[in-house]
Amino acid sequence: MTTHAELLDSWLEIDPDAAMRADIEANRASTDWVQAHFGSPLRFGTAGMRAPVGPGPARMNRVMVRIAARAVGAELIAAGFGSRGAVVGFDARPGSADMAFDAARLLAAMGIPAAIIDGPAPTPLLARQLLARSAGAGLMVTASHNPRDDNGLKVYWADGTQIRPPLDQRIEARMVLSSLPADADLAARHEVESLDVRSVIAEYVGAAVRRPVFDADGQPVDPNDVPPIVYTALCGVGSQTLAHAFATAGLPPPIYVEHQRQPDGAFPGLPFPNPEEPGTLDDAMALAQDRDVDLVLANDPDADRLAVAVRDRDSTWCRLSGDELGVLLCDWLIRLAGEQRTARQSISASSVVSGRMVEALCTARGVAHHRTLTGFKWIMEPRLQHAAAHWLFGYEEALGYSVTDAVLDKDGISAAVEFARLAGSLAARGISPLERLDELAAEIGLHVTGAASVRADTEDIAGAMAALRADPPRTITELSVTKVTDWLDPSAPHPTDLVELELAPATAGDPNRDLEAQVRICIRPSGTEPKAKIYLEAVSPNPDDLPADRHRMQALLDAIAAEVSVWFKRA
Repeated sequence: MTTHAELLDSWLEIDPDAAMRADIEANRASTDWVQAHFGSPLRFGTAGMRAPVGPGPARMNRVMVRIAARAVGAELIAAGFGSRGAVVGFDARPGSADMAFDAARLLAAMGIPAAIIDGPAPTPLLARQLLARSAGAGLMVTASHNPRDDNGLKVYWADGTQIRPPLDQRIEARMVLSSLPADADLAARHEVESLDVRSVIAEYVGAAVRRPVFDADGQPVDPNDVPPIVYTALCGVGSQTLAHAFATAGLPPPIYVEHQRQPDGAFPGLPFPNPEEPGTLDDAMALAQDRDVDLVLANDPDADRLAVAVRDRDSTWCRLSGDELGVLLCDWLIRLAGEQRTARQSISASSVVSGRMVEALCTARGVAHHRTLTGFKWIMEPRLQHAAAHWLFGYEEALGYSVTDAVLDKDGISAAVEFARLAGSLAARGISPLERLDELAAEIGLHVTGAASVRADTEDIAGAMAALRADPPRTITELSVTKVTDWLDPSAPHPTDLVELELAPATAGDPNRDLEAQVRICIRPSGTEPKAKIYLEAVSPNPDDLPADRHRMQALLDAIAAEVSVWFKRA
């Protein structure tokens, strides 16, 4: 078995990056550093491999991408898909292009036809090219919304979706470190097909953007009804594609946050390149306030997620939660589908950690809904299993949405187009997205969701999860725990590290009026970052006073989140 020292020497010999080699030389005497960088090789998580950039198999770097590409190529050949080729894309983070070209050149050297999008591009474009070319695999070098010092790799398979077990396990088994790919193992650049990013954008928009669009009464949606929109790409790669998509859809161009419009992997001025994080949309909301605009749309850096902020009638900004945005989009798409839903069964899907309001809406509208494991590799699985059905919608609470099966992954660009249209449809009625949420709550029940995360060492998180399984709490905030579901049950088809808790109905606050809320909690380690994630939902089937009930239920969830977070802080 290769020792850490031997692996370090081999790595130092073939690493093409001078800065990485210098880092190894400077730190090789540190046992802790060597263990951190060479101790535990990266594995595929919820959405591929992600880690801080640095040397060694426990970090993201050109050597690690070559090792992964070689493993993907070997699996393609073993599966008989080698002749179908592979397509590669990359985002705008430093080093992404070099990693992507290394992957494409290594695949080409293995005899697998390889094509690469020739400029930084949104992840949905890579996923679309996989389908458009009937390729065997797709590799996207991106860290999505991770911290600025990270990078990552997403791998897609011939069915158009991100790899799932056991395929990811077979690829990992092929990621051997005993033989490291060197420059001599790569094909020349001219042996890799170059795909013009402008042509890739045009093909994606032609497939993924609906036109024309009709409302529930069969009337064309008037682009003049669409309210002014401020848009930010958060220094990512979304602006060019979104501009083309809006123009093709006949939508008025948005007002851009100019200093966040162009790709810049350093993310200057942003506290964190994740639209879920506090402060990330501050510049966009300030511009909207200055221009008297009530709607902000944002994509994350690889443009596969969508965030929305709405200004209410009191001029207060409200960032829609992933679940609120999900139910608004689902409601809109059900109305758009119209006669398609009667001609063939419509299906939708959402992850287990997402709220259940979309499920309740689909039940009320006659749409078959599927609950899946976390991650879009699972959310799109019902689309594959029910190919004859009409794919309506898929989502996860972390701002990921599928509004078309032209891309079998989450897609922040096409979701932005549909949200702009639904905002126009609501504006024609004289109501806002927030008021539409109230209408839906009155119809199918008030669903209030929340989330919390606790950053901690991976080992500490694992210890806290093990303690939770060994001795589940009997009460949380004085509410009885009535049911514990361990999704890591080895008898499950695809065990996953998630614990779901249900609490006895909670009666909150006012002694003159009962408000019973069913509470559900999901807890899991993040699949992309070293943190524990806590998801909460309270449901009141028959709300009496929406603003007051929503406030009371949110306060209850906040108290529960605070108590559960302590479990991981203690660890």
